[in-house]
Order: sequence, then structure tokens, then C-alpha cells
Amino acid sequence: MYGSSKVLLSLVMQMKKQSEEYNPIVCMPPEEGPLKDILISEGILIIEMPVVKLTRSMLKSFKFIGLLKQYYRAKRIFKRETRGITISCIQSNTLATLFGAFFCLFHKPKHIFHVHEIMDRPKIGRFFFKNLLRLFSDRVVYNSEATRDFYNGIAPSLQKKSVTILNGVDRSGGEISASEIKRIREQLFKAEDSNFLIGLVGRINRLKGHSLLLNAFEEVSEKYPNTKLCFVGSTPPDQEFYLANLQSEVNNSKAADKVCFIDFQKNVFAILGSLDLVIVPSTEPESFGLIVVEAMLAKKAVIGSNIGGISTIIDAGETGLLFEPNNKDELAAAITQMIEKSDVKEKIEAKAYQKAMDKYSTNSMYRKFKKLYNTML
Repeated sequence: MYGSSKVLLSLVMQMKKQSEEYNPIVCMPPEEGPLKDILISEGILIIEMPVVKLTRSMLKSFKFIGLLKQYYRAKRIFKRETRGITISCIQSNTLATLFGAFFCLFHKPKHIFHVHEIMDRPKIGRFFFKNLLRLFSDRVVYNSEATRDFYNGIAPSLQKKSVTILNGVDRSGGEISASEIKRIREQLFKAEDSNFLIGLVGRINRLKGHSLLLNAFEEVSEKYPNTKLCFVGSTPPDQEFYLANLQSEVNNSKAADKVCFIDFQKNVFAILGSLDLVIVPSTEPESFGLIVVEAMLAKKAVIGSNIGGISTIIDAGETGLLFEPNNKDELAAAITQMIEKSDVKEKIEAKAYQKAMDKYSTNSMYRKFKKLYNTML
């Protein structure tokens, strides 16, 4: 699971644990995966149906006819599966899932858009999504100040019906023992105690900054031969070419023998706990940056791009380091600082952990959502 799915699961589980008023039902595509497995194991009712997903290619080509077919099929399934159940609200978990927006326009449930993305490309996307939020929602929930500023900036009228609720993250699985960390470093990363292990954990796609980090790492590894770089994660479906391109870049790199690839891992905190430094070098604005908070909870220093949601989580020099987006030299300098100044790194890790515990808990996120539900329903 990645960002928005993790947040959805956290909210649903808190609702089940704490609420007697609200009963969550999760509508999701008919496909296998960890989200579905956990929901079923926890006794959460799921409805397998099309969620009427909009893609960037549809926006660019204006081919929307397929969405109407998906909608009418999804509507039949939804009405059949909820027969005898009163649905008070539909909450769309991303801007790209349109079933709730269409259904609530012609039926009684209230509609909430929970916005997890900053859609500034292609340009038609700005126009489409700002009007989608204006015309097809009763309330809009932004997952960060950066997301709020983007959409309310291009559509000021959204301020009247929007609220910002920061994503909640809880550490799972407890503390990782020293022996387990040693095992993971040796077996998974092929790293020894003397190696300084740098990691980028996240999807391999257009905006995560893998190539930028590789170029910065080439400079760092020349000065510090004991450093290693690992990319942890997989590509989105049907976008395997991003991995192939990155592997080709690595093979042609001077630091090729110090770079490894690890596929998506379920226990992200075990992986983060085994790293010495976490880099989040996104080249375009991310709405939040969940991995930043996860790394902070794992008591790891984070270097992130000073852009989008990442810049709202990290207090520069206090709970992490920020660098100018796409600036290879600044990124290399920040990595060098964390290698050379272990005392600064340790102070950052301690402050980052405390901030993550105080500000980004799933319980806090749920309480704010419950307050919103209480005012709407």
C-alpha cells in the first residue's frame, strides 16, 4: 500500500474502534491486494465495483465516454449491495475517483472529496479539478496546508467549504531489534556495519526524484566510499518503463556497484529502521509526503525537497533538512552534512520523532474527521 490507501485504512480502523455512530463501507476495484486483505480480516464491509477512475491520459485526450460506462455499471452494483442500508455520506478518497461525485449529484448522500494530490499537470487538469471540487462536493478535506493553498489559490470560493486535516500515521510492529536490523542490512541490502546506507522509499515514477538522487550520490560516494544507496519500491501498474530506465541509468553510473533495488516491502518501519538516512527528493509538488512522517517515526533523519507537502512537515535544520528542488549540488551537500555531523543528525532524529508523535497521529486525524461528520450529517 502507498499513501492514500494507508490513510484510508487508518481512518476506517479508527472509525471502527472508536465510533458507535458511523459504520464505514469501503468501495474498491475488484482486485487483490493488501488493503482488501486487511479490511476483510478486520470485518469491514467492502463493495467490489468500479470507482470510475480518471487518468491523466483521459484528461489529455478528452476521452471520457469510458467513465460513463464505468459509472452506470458501478451504480448498479452499489445500489444492489447497499439495498436496505441508509447511506448518509460518500467520501471519495482521491480526486481521481469520480463515482461519489456523480452519484451524490443525483441522490441524497452528502459528498466529501478527500484530496491527496496536487494536480497541476496537465494544464487542463487545473481547470477540471477545481471545478470538480466546486460543483461536485459538499465539503472538501485537504491532507496538508500545501494542498489547501494550491486549490484554494486557483479557486478561492473553495475556502467556504474546505477544511485541512493532516494525514495520520502510527508506527506499527513495535521497535525493531538490533539483531533484526543487522539481518535486514546484511541479507536485503548487502550492507555491513561500516556502510552508511541511504534510502529512497516510494514508488518509482516520474516525480519521486530517483535520477536526481542517483546523480547526487555519485558525488557523495566518491568522497565517502563506504556509502550505499538503495531504491525501495515498485512502479505503478503498467509503468514498468520507469524502473527499466532507472536501472539503465544506474548501470551507466560511476557508482553502479554501490546501488541496489528492493521491491515494495510490507513492513516499511523495518526497512526504514535499517537505513542510516532517508531521502525524499521529489521533483514536483507532493500533497503530503507520508514517507517523511514514517521515517520520522522510525527515528531517522530525512532530507527532502523544499516543495509541496514535504516542506510543511520538515522544519529545516530542526526536524530534517530541505534542499532546493532539482538542485543536485544542494542535495549532495545535505547528504554530506548528515554523514559528517553525526551529533547534528542525532538531534534532528530526536526532534523529528517527537514532532511526528505529537502532530501526525491517526487518532488526531480521526477526531477531526468525526467533528466534520457531526457538522454535516
